[in-house]
Amino acid sequence: PGADCAATVHALGPDIPHLAVGDMALGHALAALASVARTDARLLAPLPPTVAPEEACTVPTTWSTVHAAMLCSMPRAKSQLLFHAGAGGVGLAATEYAHWLGSTVYASVGRPHKHYHLHALGLGQRTFASRDGAAFAVGASERLRAARIHGVLNSLSFDFLSVTFALLGECGCFSEIGKRGVFSQQRHAVVAPSVQYDVLALDTTIEEAPWWMNRVLRKLATRLTSGVAHGLPLRAFPMERGTLAAFRCLQGGAN
Repeated sequence: PGADCAATVHALGPDIPHLAVGDMALGHALAALASVARTDARLLAPLPPTVAPEEACTVPTTWSTVHAAMLCSMPRAKSQLLFHAGAGGVGLAATEYAHWLGSTVYASVGRPHKHYHLHALGLGQRTFASRDGAAFAVGASERLRAARIHGVLNSLSFDFLSVTFALLGECGCFSEIGKRGVFSQQRHAVVAPSVQYDVLALDTTIEEAPWWMNRVLRKLATRLTSGVAHGLPLRAFPMERGTLAAFRCLQGGAN
């Protein structure tokens, strides 16, 4: 398990111009939770020395997913965006990205302490319940006051899909990263034909367009260096003694 990594390059194949043995790199590797891991060099980018490896390894998948979604929706300053599961890794990365663009962010979130966390990040009263589709529909409609949003980054399913489509304005963009209950293109054409609908799967993108992935990771490294992007909140566990505790933390939703 595990794909995101930040590590020291130990050995290289031929014709890899962007890395050297001894470099620090960030990106994606096969079974990265190991002492040594292998990967396609195109799925790595040089890691600036100013960025800690622990910070760097929290962002390749989350930030790249958000970047792909933003390329689809093309938001601008003052665009209104909705991120489902706003306190998750992708949601937090998306909120930071949208603030950098100057967009207005709304987010759905579950537990009360997660609402509080997002309020501390500047979302004020712009969070909605993600446990009940009807409650979300009422809360979002009231908060938006008949306005329409420009883009959605979705990971929820069932009732949330139809309700969220209804909140989008004409020519809005619905970026889907969920795996369950995803709309087919045929259903989208019936429910919301005026809305752009993109199903994003970073694992497929990595396989089909590794050089595109490399360019995105380079951009991420540049933004980490300049302080535009940051790592996610993290808890570090020692590899040899803390692996079980780390997975128990994830299993219990304590992260």
